[in-house]
Amino acid sequence: MASRNMKMADAVQQLKAHWNDLANRCVRDNRPYFTDFLPAEDTAMAEAIANTAGAVCTAWGGTENTTRVILCFAPDFIPVTPEQFPIQCLTFSYRVPKPPTHRDFLGACMACNLERDTIGDILIDTKMAQMFVCAHVAPVLLQEVHQIGRVGVSVTGDDPVCLSVQTDFLLIQGTIASLRADAVAALATRLSREKAVQLIRQGRLTYRHAAIDTPSAVMQVGDVFSIRGYGKFRIAAVDGISRKGRYHITIQKYQG
Repeated sequence: MASRNMKMADAVQQLKAHWNDLANRCVRDNRPYFTDFLPAEDTAMAEAIANTAGAVCTAWGGTENTTRVILCFAPDFIPVTPEQFPIQCLTFSYRVPKPPTHRDFLGACMACNLERDTIGDILIDTKMAQMFVCAHVAPVLLQEVHQIGRVGVSVTGDDPVCLSVQTDFLLIQGTIASLRADAVAALATRLSREKAVQLIRQGRLTYRHAAIDTPSAVMQVGDVFSIRGYGKFRIAAVDGISRKGRYHITIQKYQG
């Protein structure tokens, strides 16, 4: 467990170092630099690093409210527009009663030997789907993908974005003594505080790229976290504090 947490901590430090390098390079070279796709919740951490370096960090995922984005580090005097991001929208058309799943689409991408960070959001409708990808991998998918799961598809790369991000949440509300990880996890999973502590000790609560094994770790509004076996969550709001000092909070549980 300790070894795994150390590896995760090292990965976070490497990621921060990479962002710091991009921020400094953009200031030195007077030009923007882009990352691959990453979780949208990482934006705040990247913005702080950019600010320290005297740069500006902008995020875009291909359309509004995407859960995965590409970051752009640029000098503050260079405006960056969505059109500059190296993102291409691919449209998949099919005619079946039941469309392919998100997992089916990811499986097709992995079968093309693509890395997960080259794939952004995948928006699925009844007769079509649209997927945002790093521009340099789009030709691979356009040429090689003819089937998603068991469904035959046709793929185009020049259609406008016509699907929107629709994230369904189950709202979980309650009161907790504090925003400690064990209290938040207990409410999110509807387990006792003692069982929530066990989950955390087992390294099953992950946020900010790392498994949290300290029940007393303090979380905050906006944090997105996952609990293995229970799902993905977001602390949406603290709606007030009771007379006894307990926090009224709302947690969103991602559906689908």
